[in-house]
Amino acid sequence: MAPSVARADAALAALAVLAGATLSSGAEAYRPVDTQTSGQPLPPRDAFARLRLPEGFTLTLAAAEPDVHQPIAIAHDERGRLWVAESYSYNGSDFTAEKRDRILILDDTDGDGVYETRKVFHDGLSRLTGLLPGFGGVWVTTAPTVSFIPDRNRDDVADGPPVVHLDGWSLKAEHNTVNGLTWGPDGWLYGRHGIKDPSRPGRPGVPMKERTEISCSIWRYHPVSQAFEIVAEGTVNPWGLDFDEHGQMFIGSSVVDHLWHVVPGARFKRALGREVSVHPNVYELMGPANDHSHRTIAKIATVAGASNAEDDDVAGGHSHSDAMIYLGDRWPEEYRGSVFMSNIHGRRVNRDRLQRSAGGGPLVATHAPDFVRANDPWFRAVSIECGPDGDVVMTDWSDNGECHDRDGVHRNSGRIYKISWGAPRRVAVDLSRASTEELVQLQLHRNDWYVRQARRLLQERAVQGERMEAAHVRLRELFDGQTTSAARLRALWALFVTGGADAAWLAARLDDKDEHVRYWAVRLLVDTGRVEAAHATRLQRRGETETSWLVQMALASALPALEDPARWTLGAALARTAQTNSDPNLLRLLWLGWQASIPTRAAESLALVAEVRAPRLQEWIARRLAEHASKDAGVLELLLRSFEAEKTAGREAILRGMAAGLEQRAEASPPAALIPLAVYFDARDASTRTAALALGAKLRSDAALEKLRAVLRKDQQNAATQAEALRALAAAKPPWLAGEVLTLVRRGQAVEPALRALATCDDPQIAPALLELYPKFGRTERIAAMDTLLARERSLAAVLDALEAGRLEKKDITQFQARQVVKSASPALRARFDALWGSVNTSTAAVAAQMRRLRGTMKSDFLALGDKGNGRTLFEQRCSACHTLFGKGGNLGPDLTGSGRKDLEYLVINITDPNAAIPADWRLAIATLADGRIVSGALALETESAVTLKTTEGPVTLERTAIRSLERASTSLMPTGLLDDLPPDHVRDLFAFLMSDGK
Repeated sequence: MAPSVARADAALAALAVLAGATLSSGAEAYRPVDTQTSGQPLPPRDAFARLRLPEGFTLTLAAAEPDVHQPIAIAHDERGRLWVAESYSYNGSDFTAEKRDRILILDDTDGDGVYETRKVFHDGLSRLTGLLPGFGGVWVTTAPTVSFIPDRNRDDVADGPPVVHLDGWSLKAEHNTVNGLTWGPDGWLYGRHGIKDPSRPGRPGVPMKERTEISCSIWRYHPVSQAFEIVAEGTVNPWGLDFDEHGQMFIGSSVVDHLWHVVPGARFKRALGREVSVHPNVYELMGPANDHSHRTIAKIATVAGASNAEDDDVAGGHSHSDAMIYLGDRWPEEYRGSVFMSNIHGRRVNRDRLQRSAGGGPLVATHAPDFVRANDPWFRAVSIECGPDGDVVMTDWSDNGECHDRDGVHRNSGRIYKISWGAPRRVAVDLSRASTEELVQLQLHRNDWYVRQARRLLQERAVQGERMEAAHVRLRELFDGQTTSAARLRALWALFVTGGADAAWLAARLDDKDEHVRYWAVRLLVDTGRVEAAHATRLQRRGETETSWLVQMALASALPALEDPARWTLGAALARTAQTNSDPNLLRLLWLGWQASIPTRAAESLALVAEVRAPRLQEWIARRLAEHASKDAGVLELLLRSFEAEKTAGREAILRGMAAGLEQRAEASPPAALIPLAVYFDARDASTRTAALALGAKLRSDAALEKLRAVLRKDQQNAATQAEALRALAAAKPPWLAGEVLTLVRRGQAVEPALRALATCDDPQIAPALLELYPKFGRTERIAAMDTLLARERSLAAVLDALEAGRLEKKDITQFQARQVVKSASPALRARFDALWGSVNTSTAAVAAQMRRLRGTMKSDFLALGDKGNGRTLFEQRCSACHTLFGKGGNLGPDLTGSGRKDLEYLVINITDPNAAIPADWRLAIATLADGRIVSGALALETESAVTLKTTEGPVTLERTAIRSLERASTSLMPTGLLDDLPPDHVRDLFAFLMSDGK
């Protein structure tokens, strides 16, 4: 449905009057400067006319420039007014220190959907990314601080400067900075932080060494106790957070999957599945809640006016902003509980439905028809909020770039829209004037806006010393008398935030018939402080009998708050109830909180394995014990002796876990306890046999090594089996390995994994053999062969000889491989390499010059002549080892399918200047091993005993004892100069393919 142009005209007329309103002199004196060079946005009226909504909805242009610019965040106060954060300090990728950001208060006084009144509450902020009214003022995120600006008398004039509550937020996180504020049902202030650069937030004056480092995280801060906590970690750049009617938290993110279900203690997948060193014993990270992706690029609008795709299956891209769960009282029932997310690249607002999976399992987000579509290349919805009228306010940043652009911003634009079911309306409200009894009764309101605002006001009144006995009596009556889970939870939350639900009362709710109440009884019991022994015992009993997935999640989340032996006992109870097909996220969360109790209970843990039915837990228990065995030889003996039992449950999982957890043994002979394991070297089950042999190889079993050698020698052997054998042998490195693997390569069997295995061998026969075979290899095999040849100085010298003799060409060495040479080779070899191959380092001036040339030559008419087939070939040669596009390629770098690659400026900046903005997870790390081998990639995991690098061939784990040095570079994994040797028509072909739909 198209919006009414007449409504837009009326709105613009009202806005023209509003533009003459009296403002503070400082606000009026400042005129924002546009730094973006790529055109102008559509006028508000024209942009408004291009938006499409479902039938029955009305769109109103509520505010637009010059009355609002750069609306980065919005929030309603208890009077229903809209507070707007204007971010002038954002410059296209980072923030400046210029103190021009301001906070507006807008109000629609006549109910026509247009904001007629406008006040400037504050106009001297910088890096403003979030705001939220409450507790007699407004809370703001303004890195490096989270502050409170008081307005105790509610006259819309700040009582004084911002009061800093938290500092230590990074100034280098760019668009991944601290952002977004939301009141949780538990009375805490929730916020978000992205991946680009870590922060160390804390109360002012707390030494940095006493603070916890966070990056991509959800955090919370209590406005009264002033406690700060990390709630969850992972994803990439969370820029959306909301709660459903049962208080379950969901966040939206970019680059990775778009929606995640959050429980305290969650540790989610980061980009490419990488994790950081703060969780060394975590073997799997938690996954997303969505069952679909929005990554496919639609045929979005361009400046030239291409039409926007109307296909709901083509849903935009991987960059999402905000996540609003609609719980208003006006829209049709089908929309209640839906999640709405702005899809930046898709110029649309996606909609997902939340529902429990079969059998009461995990909450899953399924795709519903997209809610808003904008045939406007400048449309950038950032924030979406429901108000007291049951309708929704949506902001439009109105810019032609996104977080990876370096061409500046258009600061003089910004729009706010009202989305109404039917005609807009005004609901006059000022909950601050409501009695406490009325605020209690509002916990039953159909529109959750009233519920949340009333609960916060009740919390404030309790903090201010108002007697709450009568309110608590009424809230308990509501809790006991209401029949729906949502209504009972609202009473429960209001009791808790006002001090009416102590630990004893909450513990008694652990046996409630309603799973949602039991869930929150666990959550809030932990929030009361130290869990007393009696209450810990009740949690343990609940864990033994609980069948609800939701409550099991809460119990797993509570484990870190318990002390041993309560933590061990509850974790064991949850492990026993887990099934083979249990939700992986439940098992991961359980392990996160429980794993610290395993090493000190080796015998009990092994006995428990026989009762556990979830293979993941069986494997992880064995792996955790095996890791500990390096410090306690008795644990290794115990692990191996466990196989003497004929009916050892989970045998294969235990073998896998032990093989993954044990360090490589240096002794020539295996322990005597290996004898029970040897029985499985000839197991009929292939998986059990493979796992046993891999473990035997780590333990230096001659029998295991010889059997693996036989696998390599068998002509008709399964390639996957040979690859498994190669991985095991590469770790053991028997003296005969190089010869056997070269024979395998010459036979053409398992060539790529064989070439990778050769990289672990320091043998003079490798380089001449691979250079002789090189012309016969395919593309991916050549990359693997060159990786192996460049891993040591002796074979690097042979490569340089071949280049000099013309037996190899410069194109045989990728930019990524070349940079490893430059970083690790001796000065003499590096000089030879520079002379034969060229320089890897590209100066800042050269990068700038190349960007200017590309902007001048890559015009639309020139790009239209591009050969996409040749572009695909160039992509495979230069990019696919690290990047995936249209489902094909590597995963060392980000998946490009859902990125902003349709925008020429996006490609120019990100290809020519990859070092302009580098998240920590994509920085280059180079390990030099004791035997001279070089391994480069992204630092994925660090433990006391090992380091894991994410490389082009996958994760490579290196034992600490084998590492001579580990360099953490400040440069991106992606090298500069990727286009330096390409003629303009080849660059055009590559760009044409990158900007295509893959057809």
